[in-house]
Amino acid sequence: MNAIIPIPRCPIQVRQATEKDISFIDGLQKIHSHMVSFLQFKALEGKIKAGHVLVAEERDEETKRRRDEVKSVGGESSTQSLRHSVSPSLLGYCIGQDQYSGRDDVGVIYQLNVLPLKQRHLIGATLVKAMFDRAAYGCKLFCLWCAQDIQANFFWESIGFVPLAFRTGSRAKQRIHIYWQKRVRDGDTTTPWWFPSNTKSGMVREDRLVFPIPRGVHWRDPMPVLLPNIAVAPPVPKPLTLPGGAAVSPRPEQPKLTHHQKAAIHRAQSRHLAGVPLGKKAVLTSSGIKYVERTDFVPETDTPEELVAPKKEKRPAKPKLTHDPEFFRKTRELRDRFLEDVNSDPMALPNPETKYQVVKQIEQTLTPALSRSTGRGSKLLDAA
Repeated sequence: MNAIIPIPRCPIQVRQATEKDISFIDGLQKIHSHMVSFLQFKALEGKIKAGHVLVAEERDEETKRRRDEVKSVGGESSTQSLRHSVSPSLLGYCIGQDQYSGRDDVGVIYQLNVLPLKQRHLIGATLVKAMFDRAAYGCKLFCLWCAQDIQANFFWESIGFVPLAFRTGSRAKQRIHIYWQKRVRDGDTTTPWWFPSNTKSGMVREDRLVFPIPRGVHWRDPMPVLLPNIAVAPPVPKPLTLPGGAAVSPRPEQPKLTHHQKAAIHRAQSRHLAGVPLGKKAVLTSSGIKYVERTDFVPETDTPEELVAPKKEKRPAKPKLTHDPEFFRKTRELRDRFLEDVNSDPMALPNPETKYQVVKQIEQTLTPALSRSTGRGSKLLDAA
């Protein structure tokens, strides 16, 4: 009840990201690589094209006002000197979507990044609120995963997110990831909480079991580390068959060339290698220069070492590590029992130290009284 509505401490505006912003997003996530999950360049392009990225930019209001005044007096030609001085500067971005784990009522935030010198200016809270406002109507919850050992957890707690569960991170670092969730709509106290019983692959690239945070345990307390230890052999590809049942004949194997044959082909086709092709000699004829085979060519001794490709050993396929199937069943049962207890008792979860009110305002739906203004609509409502 004492939470305040966050107002940015610098003039900003939030918009959907474009391809021109990808260099800023990629550079900022590299700066904070120890705190956020890293997304490849192609993955960022896909998120931007799908409309899942929002950016916050700052504009100089005074310069913008002067530019509008000059434009109103001197026309378009007088604003050439001020055009570049009002270019916006990016301050941060947020990556998320209104669907998570196949559920339409749960959204997810993948990354939230703000420039180091612009942090604590309530820019992150503004981006989160904009993500809530752009979500679909049926999305009532938003969640995220955050490493336990970083300061960002205090930020999520300050804007009303609740810690529900945890999992083990990558095998190399073995960090604990806290699962945070928040009801999006203002005044919503009935939407049931939810979290997955396990996560598959993703940024961790392995199966992970998700456990609820029991009562009396704070999210900063030490959590157990549980890693999969059962190796599963990679699947063997099945032979292709036609609709009639006939098997497809395998592709014939191509003849393998020796290192000397590959070197000769490479030297003959390359534009950067000057001189006579390997194993041939130049003969001057009436029609020009021709290359003929050398009779004294010995491949073992005359082939340069830099043209001989070294042999590469094939690495065996790395088996996928997973948990015992019995663990998945027990974890799912533990999750269901915990959620049943939490959703039936509002006091089961500790109240977060909410400082800022970051929610989504839902407009009132069309009432029957307003719909009766049209004759056809009133009949339908009366019949209902």
